[in-house]
Amino acid sequence: MNGPNNVQLLCIADPQVRMTMRALAASLAEGNIKHFQYALNWGADPNVRDDRTGFTVFEQTCQKEGSAEFILECLKNGANVQMQNANGKYPIHFATSSLDPNNILVLLNNSTVNIDVAYQDRTSLHMLFEVIDQNNWSNVFLCIKVLLKNGADFNIPNDDNRTPLGVFVKNSKSWKTKSEFWRKEILEHCLQHTSVDVDSFRKGELRNKIVEYFPDTIIPSYIMETNLVVLMSMLKSHKDAKFDVAYKQYKDKHKHDTSAWKQDLKELVKAAVHSGTLASVKKLVEDDFVFDSDSELPELLTRCCSYGNYDVLNYLLSKLGHTETDIKQINKEPLLSLVIKEINILKNKDKCPFFKCLNCLLGDQRIEIDKADQKGFSALHYAVKYKVDAAVELLLRNSAYIGKQNMFKELPIYEMSPEVLENYLDSCLTANEKRPGDDAYEINIDYSCLVPPEYKKNYSGNKTIATNCFADEMLPIMYMSKSSDLKHLLKHPVISSFVLIKWLRLSLYFYINFLICTLFFLSFTWYVVGCYGQDDVDRFLKETLRWLSLVGATYMALRELGQMMLHRKMYFKSLENWMEIVLILASYTVLLKEDFESEMRQVISAIVILLSAVEFTLLVGTLPVLSISTHMVMLKTVSKNFLKSLVLYSIILISFAFCFYTLFNVRTPKNDQDASSTAAEKSANEEEEEEDKFNTFSDIRTSLLKTMVMLTGEFEAANIKFDTNSTSYLIFVLFIFFVAIVIFNLMNGLAVSDTAAIKAEAELIGLSQKVDVISKYENALKTTDINGYLTKAIFNLFPSTFLQLFPEYLPLHYVIVMPNQSNIILIPRPSSNVLSASRTDVESHIELLPLDKQPEEKIKLTIGCCVLPSFSRMDGKILKYAKEILHSRNRKNQSMEKDQLYEIKLAKMERDIGKILAYLSNSNSK
Repeated sequence: MNGPNNVQLLCIADPQVRMTMRALAASLAEGNIKHFQYALNWGADPNVRDDRTGFTVFEQTCQKEGSAEFILECLKNGANVQMQNANGKYPIHFATSSLDPNNILVLLNNSTVNIDVAYQDRTSLHMLFEVIDQNNWSNVFLCIKVLLKNGADFNIPNDDNRTPLGVFVKNSKSWKTKSEFWRKEILEHCLQHTSVDVDSFRKGELRNKIVEYFPDTIIPSYIMETNLVVLMSMLKSHKDAKFDVAYKQYKDKHKHDTSAWKQDLKELVKAAVHSGTLASVKKLVEDDFVFDSDSELPELLTRCCSYGNYDVLNYLLSKLGHTETDIKQINKEPLLSLVIKEINILKNKDKCPFFKCLNCLLGDQRIEIDKADQKGFSALHYAVKYKVDAAVELLLRNSAYIGKQNMFKELPIYEMSPEVLENYLDSCLTANEKRPGDDAYEINIDYSCLVPPEYKKNYSGNKTIATNCFADEMLPIMYMSKSSDLKHLLKHPVISSFVLIKWLRLSLYFYINFLICTLFFLSFTWYVVGCYGQDDVDRFLKETLRWLSLVGATYMALRELGQMMLHRKMYFKSLENWMEIVLILASYTVLLKEDFESEMRQVISAIVILLSAVEFTLLVGTLPVLSISTHMVMLKTVSKNFLKSLVLYSIILISFAFCFYTLFNVRTPKNDQDASSTAAEKSANEEEEEEDKFNTFSDIRTSLLKTMVMLTGEFEAANIKFDTNSTSYLIFVLFIFFVAIVIFNLMNGLAVSDTAAIKAEAELIGLSQKVDVISKYENALKTTDINGYLTKAIFNLFPSTFLQLFPEYLPLHYVIVMPNQSNIILIPRPSSNVLSASRTDVESHIELLPLDKQPEEKIKLTIGCCVLPSFSRMDGKILKYAKEILHSRNRKNQSMEKDQLYEIKLAKMERDIGKILAYLSNSNSK
């Protein structure tokens, strides 16, 4: 009962069921039919599938040799002979794999099993002839006889268009040399006792091989009646002419049975697509074939993509419409991913059929380019993974999303070449036909690669869920800011302008928050320093500062409460949020209560001033001003590196602190003091010792603090009593060398190097800081339940989509910048027939231009009158980079045109010289 075979069926939830199934499995492993019957009588179900092994007891019984009695008991107790295993096998296949004729016989005699059901396009006869050999041929032959006696069809081909006997004969080439004379006996039995068509499959290959391998065998003449199997075999053998005749006869005979004919036509279309014959596919599809939900269209398209049948693929796509149902059928499987996985980068892409399939799919607007497979991999993921650079360029040009995450949270740009991505971003910059100096000169910046799949027209997912969710539009840009290889692309005009527009959407709320917090910190600090706990202060000033501080503290409390609701999962993981909570509580304590003792009030005031200063410094550091953000990064980086260094060097510092405490903490016993000392002298000595306590390392805490001060160079060596111990000189010299000189200068050097590196990347750091701020707000919205009562109240005050650029704010996924008109930003929208005057959309902070002046509606981006107009225009540095890219591309195109012209002229000269040489050669010969 404890063997490994006795615990196969334990992964079942119900304990009672698990107990009976365990007994059933154990009795099967022991071969005890009585216990097996007893378990079935107690309610054990032979059809219950084990979650771990994936098999039922009935399936295990069928594939175990000598289990005919057990199979019969299972059938008596409701075993399902039509239930398919997860891998596609039926019970008849498990019984066949046992190579026990009794197992097969009892299964066929006591059930209505389909004897010719296929597993991976192979019947049971195929499976038997594939495993037959010198050792098992007698048992296998008996199994074959049982199947044939019960009506098994010998003329069903497999996926290679071979019948079971064709598989057997194919493997019988050297039967004489191996003395396998039983092969001839089996062949003659099959030919004499069954009707075998040896001419219809693989252009009569079976007859030819029988004649070649078994020359003296008599082959009966039998032509199988035209049926579905024959037609499918003709398609696989590419017998187009014979298929046309046979198909017409079969159609005239069976078309009256509408439902059966529809099913047969579906199987024929599938076989024609599998064979890759376009003419046959056209003939069948145009013959009243309907691509509905039962037509298995996704499987047909998958077959074309997996085998590179681009002409059939193109034809099938052309027969489909543009309805939502059609689009869902087309995009049920990730067709682009299937094609890219088959591309061989070592072959010429112009001759590769999979590249032609790729171009065919990308040319169809119904194809969802970002469709992911079960692992979350999109086509761009696979193109990057398999290093198919040409496919990467094609996908990017067709607006593949670079921020799609797979199951490993990896983006397509994770392994993408920075040069490939940069070249694509360069192509996203275009200009109109005007000269760069004209007022009407426009630069178009395309953001198609940053549009999440949910906001694209051909998205095949649940659009209702997509519209109610917040897509993380900053995800790929946030990844770039963290990647050392891609970080430089933040300065690219496409990325930096996208970040700028997002920032302009956020800036109004950001500056309002900054202004209120600044007023709070100023009034609160003034109140704590100049008014708190003091009676000689003007009453009006004191109350004014107090009420201003209360209003500011209340605002901060409401702000933190909103952040807590919006971002509850990540809120308490931030140290800055905890500091803000402590600051708010301490502020209310100071503002609402003054009756503390003087010492306690001083402590609270000091803590509050320090916390407010740190918080205000962090707030100022988020300003998108290059110098401020750079200095804030310097402060954080240097502080972090100093702390990391101190963690390691603290071992040496603590050791020296203990040494100093041991060497210099020498106390004179009271009985050794001079008895003649007067009381006044004793008092003076005690006061002197108390004053010099810090320099004498009187206790452990003082020693540690004194050692930290000495690290900075403040030794006060004159007050240290070296005469207490001669070793103290050596220890002190070692401390000066290792700590004051080596460690301190090493830490200063690290700070200097960090500062230099940060200054060298000041522009990138400024952009990274801006990306962090925007991403923080966007992630808060993304993780928010917008249907909550409190969150609805918040979103009534602040629009929930104020940071989202897609799909409403940038419906055409690009912006227009006018470099010669103060760098204004225009947002194009689809044409509208409604004419109106210039108007302002308050929620989006945009000013609409008059529609009658432009061929399409355009939006002038602004962020309101309360902020300087220059803040709503494109940055001059961004436009400078964009102009350089466009100018460089123009020069490159001109250079390529010249090279092509030279090549054409050179080729013409070569042809002319060839003609001249040929003429001279003919003249000389004459």
